[in-house]
Amino acid sequence: YGNAKKSKEALIKRIVAVEGDEVIVRNGKLFINGKQQDEPFTNEDAAYEFGPVLVPAGDVLVLGDNRNHSLDGHIWGFLPKENVIGRAVFIYWPPWRVGNEGMF
Repeated sequence: YGNAKKSKEALIKRIVAVEGDEVIVRNGKLFINGKQQDEPFTNEDAAYEFGPVLVPAGDVLVLGDNRNHSLDGHIWGFLPKENVIGRAVFIYWPPWRVGNEGMF
């Protein structure tokens, strides 16, 4: 991001595509390899267009669930796989979704 302190922050994002996948966001919807994705966890449809892009070898594409207000791959591009440091195991926001149902 151009800020050394911010570049070391851990962010929770959803991996939506892996190497070799073609990604398009069009009319608010995410398409991976031409197939529209079912994403009931997003806050709203994306208000931006993205792609088509092909995820390079060794990288992933991550997007936040709050698509229109998320600093994520649609802004800064691909993430090297080695920068993925963990896995979310519990939802705490919004309150009506607290728990880990459907995560595994």
